[in-house]
Amino acid sequence: MNNVEFIKENGLIVIFRGVDISLVPDLVNAIYKGGVRIVETTFDPSDPDTAEKTSAIIRKIKETMGDKMLVGAGTVVDEAYAVAAQRAGAEFLLSPDTNPDIIRLTKKLGLVSIPGAFTPSEAMTAYRAGADIVKLFPITKDDIGYLINITRPLSHIPFLCTGGVNPDTIGSFFTAGACAVGTGISILKPERIAARDFDGIAALTKLHIDRMNEARKEL
Repeated sequence: MNNVEFIKENGLIVIFRGVDISLVPDLVNAIYKGGVRIVETTFDPSDPDTAEKTSAIIRKIKETMGDKMLVGAGTVVDEAYAVAAQRAGAEFLLSPDTNPDIIRLTKKLGLVSIPGAFTPSEAMTAYRAGADIVKLFPITKDDIGYLINITRPLSHIPFLCTGGVNPDTIGSFFTAGACAVGTGISILKPERIAARDFDGIAALTKLHIDRMNEARKEL
């Protein structure tokens, strides 16, 4: 199974944003225990050191999990981020926007390309440039109707959604046509991280997985 199909098959990406690198091993093991096999760590364009910091987290995840977890980078808004992520071991890249140059570079680097788009024109531009999956962004649980409307005429494009995903909403994204979703805060809750409640994080992860699988069985 290639990485594109792996993402579609597993369906849920957990997003590490602003995570202390010292907690990465415990957190990634917790979400793995809960059933997640895909993790993304995001760049922060407002931080001049973000390439170094994000690359270090990618390497830490790879060191901790080896081949047990598919690892990617998010908020890839600069070609330098794409190169840094690939060198650190990332296997897929997400962006909030449609940038054909970054899409083409991602494919040249041998990685899965998941750019962001909102309108049908942006989605088609991304797909024609070589995107493997298009991240519908921004979209939340209140925009399910829009997700339904865009996936019907563009049914040949796999769509991933982030924003507003939690145990109560995760199923609706798949029912509306998404092939995968991403979430951070509904699993990596700050209060649980502060309390080092890794078992609680594993339980939250499993709850998301269970609700996702329930919805997918009905498709």
